[in-house]
Amino acid sequence: MRRTLAKKILKGLGIVGAVALAATSPYFGLSLIKGFKKYNDKKVWRKFYASLDYLNRRGYVRILERGTNKLKVKITRKGEDAIKKFDIDNLVLKKQENWDEKWRVIIFDVPVAKNKYRLAFTDKIKELGFVMIQKSVWAYPYECYEELMILRKFYNIEKFVSYFEAVEIEDEREWRGKFNLKHQ
Repeated sequence: MRRTLAKKILKGLGIVGAVALAATSPYFGLSLIKGFKKYNDKKVWRKFYASLDYLNRRGYVRILERGTNKLKVKITRKGEDAIKKFDIDNLVLKKQENWDEKWRVIIFDVPVAKNKYRLAFTDKIKELGFVMIQKSVWAYPYECYEELMILRKFYNIEKFVSYFEAVEIEDEREWRGKFNLKHQ
């Protein structure tokens, strides 16, 4: 999805959940639109509706109702997934109070042709708190499966990145030290 306005609309819908423009007074919608027209011209509204139609055709939203005084739009599962992709910059991993004593390990072997994606992915997992154990082997002590799946897909390196959980690690004392984890 490359259209900027469409992305903004989708993000807005994701925040609100559903949009409904309606009022008890039949003149409310007309007054509202007239008020907006003072500040925005028709081109902006056409772009807005074109972007909304684009999102609808692509399956990111469903237009439930469209009339002169009403507009009801619902975001779809595909739209929600797309919003997660847009929000990579704000992605954070949660740290649980009590560690479940499982290690989340990711390994990857990304081809040279996708080097820029590998570098971006590596920078992001480092930023998220992963620690490099060996070259292309990174670990994290807390649940992060969903976030990693989003990252793999976002950087288009899904088939080159593997995730697994481990309960027994040979050098666990060293690993614990890297994350300041105490033995429970």
